[in-house]
Amino acid sequence: MKKQSFAIALSLLAGGAMAQQGPIQFTAKSIVALSDADMAASAMVDGNLLKDKGTKDALTTIGFPLDRSGANIFTSVVSNSMTLFDKVLAVSNNGKLAFVVEGRGQTGDSLTTLKDGLNGLPGSTKMFTVDLSAGKPAVKYGFAVGVNPTAVTINPTGNSLIVASADPGKELRIVEVDGTGKPTRILTAASPVPNAVITDLAWHPGGQFVAYTIAATGEVGLMKYAMDATKKPNLTPHGKTVKVGTMPGAGKFNTDGSTFVIVDSKKAAGASGTGAGELFAIQFSTDDTPGEHKILSQAATGEGPQSVAISPDGSVVVVVNAGQSYQPFGNAAVGKSSLTTYSLGKDGKLTQSADYPFEGIAPQSVDFDRSGDAIAVAVPEYLDYGMRNGGIEFWKVTKGDKPTLAKQAGRISLTRGCHAIKVIP
Repeated sequence: MKKQSFAIALSLLAGGAMAQQGPIQFTAKSIVALSDADMAASAMVDGNLLKDKGTKDALTTIGFPLDRSGANIFTSVVSNSMTLFDKVLAVSNNGKLAFVVEGRGQTGDSLTTLKDGLNGLPGSTKMFTVDLSAGKPAVKYGFAVGVNPTAVTINPTGNSLIVASADPGKELRIVEVDGTGKPTRILTAASPVPNAVITDLAWHPGGQFVAYTIAATGEVGLMKYAMDATKKPNLTPHGKTVKVGTMPGAGKFNTDGSTFVIVDSKKAAGASGTGAGELFAIQFSTDDTPGEHKILSQAATGEGPQSVAISPDGSVVVVVNAGQSYQPFGNAAVGKSSLTTYSLGKDGKLTQSADYPFEGIAPQSVDFDRSGDAIAVAVPEYLDYGMRNGGIEFWKVTKGDKPTLAKQAGRISLTRGCHAIKVIP
């Protein structure tokens, strides 16, 4: 009987009856992930990079369905920085090209401690075009986009990008690209708020507007993107800015662009933490003559909210909270992060549902799959000694008036510092 049972089991495996089942259920073509491998998250507090010699930043693509052998996971060296929000990565809608803002340069093996906090990291002016079309990612182009670039966003047609930087009077770059991602024209523009550094960008799904965030003054606003008579693109402020807390972070539009949702962490991460944050839902006026941009609703988050995801049908919002998980090992709060779920009404009303603690250090990015029934969360590190990795974790989503999450058993282990992800549906 035992031999017969084993034979039946083998025949089922050979026939693929179990091939579609696994610990990770996620409906997507792929995920693109960035890892900042040369800085521990706790360096934000004590300055100790805790890196291994020879470790390099990376861009990874993960193809679905997953293969336990990792045959459809490909990684290449691409310099990037987790000191910024998750808008350091933009991917074309067809999933063939990625654009990576370096933010800060790769550190050498001789640099082990930051003497002046994050200001001690090497500066940068670069953005990279990465070809994702042929398995292993390949950097095709690298080009200057201003001093210490902070964020990038791509238009729905994939032929134009907006990049923000700290370049005085030239805080914005309009980058037009061809089908290979090669820049064909780069134009400069000033910040809509004079001399203010833009820290986050999000292109409106309609293609005519770009939302921008200024963390230092707690403002969000809208710019109009248009071509003049000579077919030259330009950006102009569209209406007045809206005050959203004291240190707004990453924001996203829902699918139809009617609502913009953004987190406010209140203050920068540090030894004393940040306290509870907030989530704002905003309605931008996109009329030809702009009306007043309005805050539709707001709700509490956990400590240190980092980024937000909105389900494809617009009904569920998930916020990832870093808490004080980035503290040096030995602190009672280290490694303790959380997710918070909300329902989002058609009127823009946010209703908090529940909090979900999980183990992970300084998570910064979250995204839904194509179905809206699962999310992926980027985790830079775990409370591990010796071999230190980052990863992507997965949660099942149950929609409704009070959306819930259930953690999936499997995760994808990646180069440590995994801090920005984009799902290619």
